[in-house]
Amino acid sequence: MSEPRKPSKAEIEAGLKVLRRRRLIFWILIAVYLPMIYVVLEMSGSDKVTGIFFGFWLFFVTIAANVVAFSKCPSCGQFFHMNGMIPMYFRNCLHCGLHITGDEKRNKFEK
Repeated sequence: MSEPRKPSKAEIEAGLKVLRRRRLIFWILIAVYLPMIYVVLEMSGSDKVTGIFFGFWLFFVTIAANVVAFSKCPSCGQFFHMNGMIPMYFRNCLHCGLHITGDEKRNKFEK
């Protein structure tokens, strides 16, 4: 059996860039929640309309959380944020320790 091909530095950087963009969208969706609910409630004055906006927000944040959780590490090919059944949104890969910035000094595990 042959050993799996090790990705190049450029491939790892490209993969991390995609992963960082996905994480940014996810955290923006989380941060937008309270201001969005406040503005919708103030503008509409209706709990029903606010509930509809909450439903849409929940739908999109669920999709974003799953997209981020099931993103592959560009270095080892495992899920970056999952080791088992629970996603953990840390800055290091839970399998190989690669840091989200790609900085080798900040990697969690020794290579």
